[in-house]
Amino acid sequence: MRLLCVLNGGVDHPSSRLRVLQHLDLLKGRGIDPDVFVAKGTRAVDLVDLSRRARRADAVLVQKKLFTRWKLPLLLGPAPLLFDLDDAVFAVSTDERERFGEDRAERRARSRRLRLAAVLRRSRAVFAGNGFLADYARRFASNVTVLPTGVDLRPFPDEAVRRAREARRGRGAGARVGWIGSRPGLRYLEILAEPLRRVVEKNPQARFVQVCSAFVDLPGVPTDTIGWSRENETAALLDFDVGVMPLDESPFSQGKCGFKILMYYAAGLPVVCSPVGANRELVVHGETGFLARTADEWASGLELLFADPDLGAAMGERGRTLLRERYGAMVIGSQLADRIAAAVGHGPAGQGPAGSAPAPRGTDGTR
Repeated sequence: MRLLCVLNGGVDHPSSRLRVLQHLDLLKGRGIDPDVFVAKGTRAVDLVDLSRRARRADAVLVQKKLFTRWKLPLLLGPAPLLFDLDDAVFAVSTDERERFGEDRAERRARSRRLRLAAVLRRSRAVFAGNGFLADYARRFASNVTVLPTGVDLRPFPDEAVRRAREARRGRGAGARVGWIGSRPGLRYLEILAEPLRRVVEKNPQARFVQVCSAFVDLPGVPTDTIGWSRENETAALLDFDVGVMPLDESPFSQGKCGFKILMYYAAGLPVVCSPVGANRELVVHGETGFLARTADEWASGLELLFADPDLGAAMGERGRTLLRERYGAMVIGSQLADRIAAAVGHGPAGQGPAGSAPAPRGTDGTR
């Protein structure tokens, strides 16, 4: 099967890399031949190239890229259209509102909603990153399933996680509460300011660690900053004691797919997170971490983990097991391959049209 993957960005674009690019080798091993087109340019030659490649494909997978309604048949052709949605593009984010103002931000969101509705109506299958996004997509499409974002565990081998846990125990009272993210997510960290100040009063050696391309100051909270790169991401995560993911309850935030939590699990960490969107599905309260809505709940969860390293280690191991069983890149990539094949009518991935021999299985894709 020839599959054209139309992406919003390349290897440095998180959604493109994690939702599609890391699964390419697995798809090839399952009899699906992917062709990648990064739809960033608007030059006529680029659009002609997209149209030509779409007409050679047996199916077209669009990862969150939104086209105006009249462009859909012209650019993407007659092949079955599959759409991957891992962000609440239909909602206004706080960052967008601050940059453009209320009126312009809402006009931009209204335009996205119209384009999103058009592609959803045209799609034979929709893969949504969480239940909130799936519910929205079902307003316009009938074949909608939840497909979480997968995490490649290979950068986090068991031995590396074991050594990191031993290092944490050796730190004693100097626990490190870690957050990893991008610039727009910094606004959520204000939720942590008060509970972190309380925690630091009782644990003066504790540190809050931000891994990002930019940083915020939380007065009264001792903070370390690490500039994010793909090269230092694993080491930074393994040096945390607890991973946190604060969110507000806006529609945009409810569309978040909880990838931070899965990365914390990969590093064998316990988590404390807001009970918003996919976080409720990913965190088993009291088993892999704590869900915290109020400042008291945030402070209580962090203090429990600081006081009982064995509890944190057990939670981190349960989170890692949950990730391996349900959210590993191999697991999610296999589900993606099966859903593509089913939507296009090729039966289970790795098996061609009825009567043909199965294609050999491949290995997991790279991150």
